[in-house]
Amino acid sequence: MKIERQTIYMGDAPRNQENQKAEDRKSVDASMLTAKFDPIAARKAEAQKKALKVVGDVFAGDRKIDEDLEKRRTRIKDLQQENGAYRKSISELEGLREEIRKQCGVAEDSQEEQDLRLMAKGMDASRPGSGVSLTDEERKRLQEIQTGELTEYQQRSLEMKKFEEPYWNAIQENEAQIEMENRVIAGTQLERLKTHPMVDAQKEAESILEEAGREIVGMLVDEGKEHVDEELEEKKEEAEKKAEEKEEQEEKLEKAKEEKKEQEELTEDILETTEKLIRQGTDMKAAKQEIQEIMNKMKLVEEDIKGAAVDKNV
Repeated sequence: MKIERQTIYMGDAPRNQENQKAEDRKSVDASMLTAKFDPIAARKAEAQKKALKVVGDVFAGDRKIDEDLEKRRTRIKDLQQENGAYRKSISELEGLREEIRKQCGVAEDSQEEQDLRLMAKGMDASRPGSGVSLTDEERKRLQEIQTGELTEYQQRSLEMKKFEEPYWNAIQENEAQIEMENRVIAGTQLERLKTHPMVDAQKEAESILEEAGREIVGMLVDEGKEHVDEELEEKKEEAEKKAEEKEEQEEKLEKAKEEKKEQEELTEDILETTEKLIRQGTDMKAAKQEIQEIMNKMKLVEEDIKGAAVDKNV
């Protein structure tokens, strides 16, 4: 009789789903903020996440394979323990057959016992996979025994011998399963030696990080260029502004020079007019009035010159 066994794996207790969802939201929010305010940090985090996923997926796959192999090894142990129990039951039946021999008073070296053992061996040889075989001489003798009449002891012992058959069948079935499990384990281990998935995953992860590193360097270079361009633009605008201010100052100076020249010309006119009035004997009141008009014009010109000078100092 075969006893079915079931192995139940007790893994880690599941985490609280609400807590897990909250942690996931925090991770997403942090990632979004990082991407929004710091693209370089975001690219680095993205590369790290991708590299970890590559290694993590392979590690998870390896772990799953390890768990499967461990289950198979456990199954083999269970089957071996079952076979041990079955063989113990067979041994107990053999002990009962020995008790029958003693009860019947049959000697171990008697022909009756020798014939019984040959018949029992024939039963074992007929069982597939038993590994028991008969010689030609034993086969001939077995035929002679079977044509004759069996003793009561032989009948009882052989009936007890038949009870071993279910146990031997269960043992044979378990041995086939053990052989299959061992083949799967050996094949899996051999395939691991050929593929090296973890080494490949680590190389891929390194490649991902190296590529991200190159991209980050490019981003830093672009950022530096942008900063330099901004500074150059600011300096250019500042230089243009100074050039405009200088041009305005030059225009004011030029205007001041013209007004100064105009003042000098007015001064000469005053001198000439004064001399002319003196020579002509013109009424002093009229002469004073004419000179005052000229002076008023000079005063206006003088104020313009002062204003230009102030602008220049500023």
